[in-house]
Amino acid sequence: MIQKVGIVIGLLILIAAAVPAGAPLQISYVSSDSMSPTIDTNDGYVLVPAGAVQPGDVIPFYAEERDTYVTHRATQVTADGIITKGDGNPSTDQVSGYSPVQPSDVSGKLLTVGGNTVVIPHLGTLLGVITSYWYLVVGALAAYLLTGSAKSDRQRTRKNVLRSREVVLPVLVLVLVSGILFVSMGATQQTEVYTVTEQSTSVPSTLTVGESETESISLRMTQSPFTHVVIDTDGMEIVRTISDSSTGVDDQPQSEGWLPWLSSESSAQTVETRIPAQESAGPHATSVRVNPYPAVLPGGVITLLHGIHPLVAATVTVGAGVLPLYLVYWLLLDPTTPLRGSRNRLMRTLGGRR
Repeated sequence: MIQKVGIVIGLLILIAAAVPAGAPLQISYVSSDSMSPTIDTNDGYVLVPAGAVQPGDVIPFYAEERDTYVTHRATQVTADGIITKGDGNPSTDQVSGYSPVQPSDVSGKLLTVGGNTVVIPHLGTLLGVITSYWYLVVGALAAYLLTGSAKSDRQRTRKNVLRSREVVLPVLVLVLVSGILFVSMGATQQTEVYTVTEQSTSVPSTLTVGESETESISLRMTQSPFTHVVIDTDGMEIVRTISDSSTGVDDQPQSEGWLPWLSSESSAQTVETRIPAQESAGPHATSVRVNPYPAVLPGGVITLLHGIHPLVAATVTVGAGVLPLYLVYWLLLDPTTPLRGSRNRLMRTLGGRR
């Protein structure tokens, strides 16, 4: 049983590793030694939402000049963009001739615990082997899940049958982990870096030292009875949220339909924000993030959990939707109930020895 749960979790890790690099939550790896010794070649990492990028954050970003994603450390945030540098490189990317990284090109930042980057050793090597010999891996996993782990004759003290719990528990883990992954990936973010100047100016995206500023940001979000949306910000605070669904033809809600009688709607909303007065000139990074969660708990509870951490809110809301089903199964059904006869019967069905 534990081995099967481990296989399910392993498969989910591989699925997460295949998530596109622009997704808010993913597992990936580096293919060079530019971040050594922090992250060596083929070591993996966990990517989480970036929020407002700060100097010291390790960020994957799309570099148009290189036509690929790069994972380097942010050393400075300027009005022109983010200055980056590989820990193993002698100079910044911009000194080497590359343009400053724009916030919109940043995929997120690497997960850290206690100030240390979380590293998955040799993940790239493992994925390379699996990619090259995927048919052997899939065949081995399929054979194991079908027949179960081999047991010696001394360990077979009872009839070898497939119990319902051997199917239900792996499926439960699969639904929980994949649900948390999909909820986390559903978040969207808009980032803007303002230039703070000593003198007032009419140039867009500029602020004046000592003066607060209000900004209106248009967001498009899905409205559904199944979803509770939490909007949070960095570098600014929300004043109010206004629905724009009735302001024009282009903003009319569009039914996306989860169920025929309970449809979801995509509509534009304007978020009015206030940027607090800045004490000195320079860049000021801001971001607005939209986080949709399953509406299985009161909205206030979900907002409170999100305040602790978005991953906590995703885990609790997905768990609150799935675990009651398992509780009903545990109360009404016997987990030891066989789902089929002995595996020998299965072998006979497949044409094995009679």
